[in-house]
Amino acid sequence: MFIRFLREDYDDVSGIFTITAIPLSVNANEEFGSELGENSEDIGDTDAPEGIVNYITAKHPRKKMKWVHVVSGALLIMSIPLMAEAGPAIPVAAQTLPVTELSVRHDVYLRSHPRLWGFDRLGLIKAGSSLRVLERVNSSWFKVVAPDGEQGYVVSHPYFVESVSNSATASTAPQASSGALPSGAGTPSTVTSQPSTLPFGVRYDDTMTPVAPLTASRDAKFQAVLEVAQSKLGVPYIWGHNEDRGQYGFDCSNFTEYVFHHALGYRFSTTSRVQAEAVGIPVPIDEMLPGDLLIFNNGGHVGIYIGDGKMIEEGGGLGKVGYLRVTPGSYWYNHLTAVKRMF
Repeated sequence: MFIRFLREDYDDVSGIFTITAIPLSVNANEEFGSELGENSEDIGDTDAPEGIVNYITAKHPRKKMKWVHVVSGALLIMSIPLMAEAGPAIPVAAQTLPVTELSVRHDVYLRSHPRLWGFDRLGLIKAGSSLRVLERVNSSWFKVVAPDGEQGYVVSHPYFVESVSNSATASTAPQASSGALPSGAGTPSTVTSQPSTLPFGVRYDDTMTPVAPLTASRDAKFQAVLEVAQSKLGVPYIWGHNEDRGQYGFDCSNFTEYVFHHALGYRFSTTSRVQAEAVGIPVPIDEMLPGDLLIFNNGGHVGIYIGDGKMIEEGGGLGKVGYLRVTPGSYWYNHLTAVKRMF
């Protein structure tokens, strides 16, 4: 059953997050993407509780929820238990390896707090700069002293910083964790393919054999992405659905995750807002390459660039998987807000 969210309430004592909703009369077998609206993230599917949980936890990341209740009037429609997630573990190497100095590999922001939300950018530290380390906060952050003497925090991902004292990168944390870093961590202008390194927000699924391995060439990876994406042409838009969960159809962000999962073994959030903020390495729009993840309206919609001014995506007014133009001046190009390098 499809529902539209009307109101959200949180009880910080019980940890219960309550969504007040109304049922929607929609035939799930029809292509109703345009009817529901591609950007209608206030619509959920009670047959896909993962989508509801993804939406709520991405929208309210700092609330310590134990349960998500969905109610309509006086009727409790759903009660979804949530397991409390611990923060990303710091591996032993990260706890014991004394890192005293970092070299900035790509431009990175110095921040007043170890987080990637809020207006806390203190300044942009240029590639080639040296940073004195005051503290290894956790697997994702260093507290440092910038060249001008200002103290703050920088992300520890090896794309941005590395230890001066040894050849290992400054971040000895797993290269892909569910808490990996979102766009806005820095402003890289050029990116080279690093086959053994996963992009931000991605973990590798070693239980499957993807079309292309991590060590494949960039072209081979793109061909794998294109093959999987094209195999789903015409599949209808259904909010919150992902065929990895045995459901027919996709929404825009479930489609992109499904494609990268089967093509390259990537697993990451199926929520478009999270893909906008916490998946992939941001690159300038005019440097987009085939295989890049495209973000529209700050996460209202997502697609995959396939070259020649086109993307393949789910929904976007088509109500199904298909091609849309992203050439300069086109509707979707004018709404393009970020490009994410995925390999």
